Amino acid sequence: MRSVARILTVAVRAAPRPALRAGGFAARASALGARPAAGPATPIRALSASAIARANGSVDSDLSHALDEEVEYEAEQAAEEGVPDFIQAFTDKTGFKIKTKLGDNRVAMTKQFGTEHITVVFDVSEIRNIDDPIADISVYRENEQGDAVKEAEAKSEDAPKDFPIFFTATFAKPGAPVLHMELESEECEVGVDHMRFIPEEAMAVGKDMASEWGRKQVYCGPIFGQLSDDLKENVDAFLAERGIDTALTLFMQDYIEFKEQGDYLDWLRKFKTFIDA
Repeated sequence: MRSVARILTVAVRAAPRPALRAGGFAARASALGARPAAGPATPIRALSASAIARANGSVDSDLSHALDEEVEYEAEQAAEEGVPDFIQAFTDKTGFKIKTKLGDNRVAMTKQFGTEHITVVFDVSEIRNIDDPIADISVYRENEQGDAVKEAEAKSEDAPKDFPIFFTATFAKPGAPVLHMELESEECEVGVDHMRFIPEEAMAVGKDMASEWGRKQVYCGPIFGQLSDDLKENVDAFLAERGIDTALTLFMQDYIEFKEQGDYLDWLRKFKTFIDA
């Protein structure tokens, strides 16, 4: 169902709004088509001070109107859907606490496991890893919204059910270096890319340039696939026992889609504020 929802989201966003199609864009297209052939070159006049000082462009009102429609539609959808139940269900079951901000790609989840402090970090931009066959915007420029949705549903069976996510898990406990793991989920399976030991937790989880640079200076560990089977199996069990498992990867996919919708609405509002200023 997640793949269908993603495809329909693309369909709805890309489909033209009726009011907009009947408005200024069509009129401007007609005007451009009726433009007479260029005549002899005319002298270039210096721009007047009033033209330079003009705050708004000639298309700003149309753009503002289009943004109004998008904001209204997305806000109505968000109000109807509300906060999905899966978020509370996951945090109640796993003990993870979610930390993020509207408009911030970074999502951090923290919890205690005995004496360990665990931090999982992932990025909303991982949604770009979706490779839906229906995601070609040209489809929606050639079809009405209803036809586009029907085509999306028809192709949903061939669409990927999941998308890969690159994320990190950090494990800190007293009297020991911090274990920082770079992980990826592929088809809901957790794979290990790198395992580093960082001197301080602040460097291990920090998002500033100094922390990122510091992490990259530390030995990234051996190639995980070349470790002994026994060691790999025990590392996998270590992660699973701490909740770094299939359930987490499924949650991250759902949460990324949920948060991206809110960030998109915030982006639309900021865009409109900029145009109207």
